Amino acid sequence: MLRPILACEDPYEVGRAFQSAGWSIDFSQPPESGDPLVGVSLWDNALLLGVTEGYVPEEGLPFLGCGVVLYLTVPDLAAVHASHRAFRPTEIEAQPWGDRAFEVTIAGYRLMIAGDVSEE
Repeated sequence: MLRPILACEDPYEVGRAFQSAGWSIDFSQPPESGDPLVGVSLWDNALLLGVTEGYVPEEGLPFLGCGVVLYLTVPDLAAVHASHRAFRPTEIEAQPWGDRAFEVTIAGYRLMIAGDVSEE
């Protein structure tokens, strides 16, 4: 299993943004723990939201998430698409490899969320 840690200026605020789109907050370590980290998930997909301090140089902060697309699959694509409306997702479109998918950006991180054509 791959669980990427996304560097965030405020992992708690970013966790709330993901939660507003229907993601679950699996855990949230308090800032005073010395390891501020928030775990979020959507169906069987999990991400960890960490801090930038110690991981991203000051000059790299404007480029958080640049060049990365996280590809997730979910069983109920239409419902997940609807729950992400506040983040202005693209329309659901058929992909050449057989999935139907949409793209959405949350806190500077680009996600492609897909469902298998046979599931619709």
